[in-house]
Amino acid sequence: MNHRPFPPGVRAADAEEFVFSHGRLLERRRVGLLLHGGGPDGVLAALGAHRNPDGGFGHGLEPDVRSPHSEPLSTLTALDLLASWNLVDHPWVRSALEWAASVSAVDGTIPFVTPASLEWPHAPWVRPTPGGSHLTYGFAAAARLTGFGGGWAEAAADWCRSRLSPDGVESSAAPPELPAYEAKYAVRFLTSEGLSDPSDHPALAGLASRLSTEGALRVVGGAEGEKIHAVDLLHNPWTLPFPSDLPGRLVPSDVLARDRGWLVSGQRPDGGWTVDWPAWSPAQGLEWRGLRTVEALDILSP
Repeated sequence: MNHRPFPPGVRAADAEEFVFSHGRLLERRRVGLLLHGGGPDGVLAALGAHRNPDGGFGHGLEPDVRSPHSEPLSTLTALDLLASWNLVDHPWVRSALEWAASVSAVDGTIPFVTPASLEWPHAPWVRPTPGGSHLTYGFAAAARLTGFGGGWAEAAADWCRSRLSPDGVESSAAPPELPAYEAKYAVRFLTSEGLSDPSDHPALAGLASRLSTEGALRVVGGAEGEKIHAVDLLHNPWTLPFPSDLPGRLVPSDVLARDRGWLVSGQRPDGGWTVDWPAWSPAQGLEWRGLRTVEALDILSP
């Protein structure tokens, strides 16, 4: 029996049936924990199947990279899941951050994908990015919030601060306009820095202005119509163990209410939600739908 209230229009039982019909074991465990409670043993057992001896995570945990090798996308996904289950003290968190440090560049940046995984099936948009990737923000935030120190953590945080600084752009009077996915993880990093108001940082002030007028950030170079919506931008799995007022102050309440309504309306007749980027393989498409369905339920529940 589901004990969590949802907004009118959300069919939680249909969503659960969709996940059990089409989702991975991990999502079936996750939706069970989300809707019915209980301990974390089941989700940890399912997550552990994606863990490698080097401390990183792979084996398609992030559906767009099917490689068995440890990957930044999959490892950050694992860190986020552990945080969402309030397991930030779990030993897998530290070993995952140690793995991240081992694959980082001299400046602390984390690659978007490692060369080893390019030999395995992966989405066409998963390719190396020069100069570090936006995943660096997520790993740096996790390191700061868990007290993981050392040279890599300091270098990664310095890179994030430098990247978010208006210094170095053509006009230092204007904050940098962050691409959509970079904005999502930059908010997480700045939250870990202890900022509590959008006016505390020029990049946040610019982002707040864009969200107040647009309500969503278009993904430049992504699929047609692909956006980062306000509900996704504010859905930070680390806010449970590390609460902050910052995310909620970025988006006006009317914009957030409208976006929650958009998310409710996105439930399909089969009970599941979907994503707005293409499925490049049948398995990947279903896995993302299962992920998105659990994520939607998590966002829409109190």
